[in-house]
Amino acid sequence: MSNIRSAIIFSSISRYLLTIIGLISTMLVARLLTPEEIGTYALASGIIVIMAEFKILGAGEFLIRERNLSKENIKSALALTIIVSWSLGLAIIISAPYVSDFYSVEGLKNLFYILSIGFFFAPFISIPFSILTRDLRFLLLLKLQVFSASTNLLVTLVLIFFGFSYLSLAVGQLSSVLVQFIIINIFMRPSSMTYVPTFSGMKVVAKFGAFNSSANLLKRATVVMPDLLIGKFGTTFDVGIFSRGLGFIQFVSQTLIMGVNPVALPYLAQSKRDEGLIEDAYTKSSVLLGALVLPVLSVSAVASLPAIRLFFGDQWDSAAPLASWLALWAGFRSIHWFANDAFVAVYHEKVMVFKDLLIFFTLTVGVILTAPNLLDISKVFVLGGAFEIVLTSVLLKKYIGLTLINFYKKYASNFVIASACGLLTILISKVYEFDTAQPWKPAIAISLIMPPFWILLLFLFKNPLFLEIKKIANKIFFKT
Repeated sequence: MSNIRSAIIFSSISRYLLTIIGLISTMLVARLLTPEEIGTYALASGIIVIMAEFKILGAGEFLIRERNLSKENIKSALALTIIVSWSLGLAIIISAPYVSDFYSVEGLKNLFYILSIGFFFAPFISIPFSILTRDLRFLLLLKLQVFSASTNLLVTLVLIFFGFSYLSLAVGQLSSVLVQFIIINIFMRPSSMTYVPTFSGMKVVAKFGAFNSSANLLKRATVVMPDLLIGKFGTTFDVGIFSRGLGFIQFVSQTLIMGVNPVALPYLAQSKRDEGLIEDAYTKSSVLLGALVLPVLSVSAVASLPAIRLFFGDQWDSAAPLASWLALWAGFRSIHWFANDAFVAVYHEKVMVFKDLLIFFTLTVGVILTAPNLLDISKVFVLGGAFEIVLTSVLLKKYIGLTLINFYKKYASNFVIASACGLLTILISKVYEFDTAQPWKPAIAISLIMPPFWILLLFLFKNPLFLEIKKIANKIFFKT
């Protein structure tokens, strides 16, 4: 358990440092580029993100999950990722002019050319990265990711200064890839890493990867799909506004989730190997995460306008009401955030794909019916989130033996705490009118009042997260 705790600590530090860098980047870029420029990049990156889910075809998760990892496993995984990732890179280059014509946005073509380069380096980054993740070497990964993210930010800002507009974002992303490639293969190469691919044994990796990558693709596509549809039915300005509202909520939720997310699969897989069951581990992880995520999203839903003004500026005000609805969706989605990791741990990847495909199909139909009305699209997401809770709960009950009554009984205090935090934020809005007050005033009030109020609620409702916070406090202040 100590190695898991250490992994969570270093993973959390890494993710939060990356989040700080990402926030600085987003705040600066949102003020230096227009919604149309950011919308153009969002269109290109949305398509690239979808294709990127297949570039390693689940080979990384396969290496993490394997009970006894061999050199042959690594060689097979490397061969598969080379074939898939390089093919996708070529496909992006070939299709770039046609996609640009489809959206009638000339700049998309050059963005695709730049972003496609990363696909040719991906196998030699993802495979050693996965081996280090399997070995819980999160301190090394922390250094790698922070340095590459800092490079991305610096290159992006310099190029924007010299007038390269949205191309700056693509070149910055590419610089991050190149830095990772150099560092991980020269200074951080795992001892078991090999650069000699073998095409035997790929079938096993591909079988796992096809399901795992499909699930990841669908989960990611759920987020980027609105941008692609809005870009066709609306304008790049609409894309920019919606992506900023959704991006803000994704930033808030992922900031809290990212610290534990990389450790979830190794933790659940280890629970399966050691104890044979993962119900208790899944319930505990979900309850702890929900006690942190739901209250923050509740506050974000109420205070979306001052938050967006503070982070991105007044030109993004139209994104605030969208963010309020999307916060509810993100809250619904977070309840069973570890579901896919649980299905992978018990070797039910097909169930994972079925779930995500059904959710994606439902949301896609809803977005098509409501586009380009951005507020209605946000409400469709909320309905989709409610559907996801029901569907995922049923599948978890059947395939990992989750006792739903027990799960939601333990989870109930999270809903009460989140509701109380939302109500307190409404009271704060009566003192500082969110529409007219300078955004830093309600931000400071919320920052000072909400944390102690949240901790008090954790204590009063005997939420298990309070015990974890208490343990951390004792270690820091009393060395016990």
